[in-house]
Parts: sequence; structure tokens; C-alpha cells
Amino acid sequence: MLSPVERQVMELAPGEALPLTPAQVEGLLVDPGYRSSLGHPPQARHFRRTLPDGGGLHLVIGEDGSAELHRDLHDPHAGPGRFLMHLYTDAPGQTLSLLSAGWAVVRRLGGEGGRGRVPGGGEDPPEG
Repeated sequence: MLSPVERQVMELAPGEALPLTPAQVEGLLVDPGYRSSLGHPPQARHFRRTLPDGGGLHLVIGEDGSAELHRDLHDPHAGPGRFLMHLYTDAPGQTLSLLSAGWAVVRRLGGEGGRGRVPGGGEDPPEG
């Protein structure tokens, strides 16, 4: 059963956040359906609740104590498929950033053009 705050968020577009008071946050976190999670921004505290349709509610508590609740089309805790769909539909900007950072690491480890020595790996062996 959804609380009045959760019902209010369900009426908003996915991703549209509802600012919350400290009392509303406390009321949500007593529900065992909310579990600790990850999200954006990384320095905030994140909690998620999976909904029966595979979507989810995402509670974000900022470092300054501000809090908001929004609805995701796909809850990343609802399984691998939902996780991938969440990255694609609910967090495309963060997904692109992660892929770019990963590619930069691969290129750095692989050297120029993705080929070369691994740092600390010494010289290439002689050919022949």
C-alpha cells in the first residue's frame, strides 16, 4: 500500500521529483520496502522501493539534508533486465558518463590507440 506522499509521486511524470520534509522522509524510511541503494548524485544517500509493476520509487537525501522522491520506470533492484532498462531509460546521462570513463581507463591501460604496454609492464619483447 502506498503512502500519501508515494501516491502523489505516482501522479508525476517519471523522474519528476517531489521535495520532502524531514518528517516525510522519516515516514518513508520506516517502510522495510525501502533499501539502501546507489544513484546520482553519488555523495547523496539513496533508497529505493520496488513497485509491483517493476518500476520503483527513488528517495534521494542530499548532503545538506534536503530530500526528494521520484518514480523510475525501471527499478534497478528488480533484476538484471530492469537494471539495464533503468540505465537506458531512467539514467542515460549517468550511463554515458560511466561508459566514457570506462573507455578512458581501457585506453589508458592499453596505451596509444588501445594497444601498447601496460604501465609497469616493462618493454615489449623482441620480435623474431
